[in-house]
Amino acid sequence: MKRRFTGAPDMDDFRTVISTDSDYVLSAEEQTLFVNVTLTAASKSLTLGLGEGDTMLVTNIGSTNAVTVKAIAGDTGTSLAAGKCAICIGSATANASKVLVLN
Repeated sequence: MKRRFTGAPDMDDFRTVISTDSDYVLSAEEQTLFVNVTLTAASKSLTLGLGEGDTMLVTNIGSTNAVTVKAIAGDTGTSLAAGKCAICIGSATANASKVLVLN
């Protein structure tokens, strides 16, 4: 049995779904705990805009194209293949962020 309380958060409050054919930077409203991305073009990047110590789970739910995940704009990035998930931990210093691919 699933119980709902008045004013309780909905799962949609914690996730963002992105589908794009170009490089993409998350807006402040899109910076949620869970981000699902689908790329319709190859060799594109997703910049998360994470602050120091911020954590986000990013899943590439596409079926073909990998995405380069960057915690901040100055990062080199980490490739996330289609169907893979990563834990991303932000740093204020370029290339000091962690993007840990899980599967």
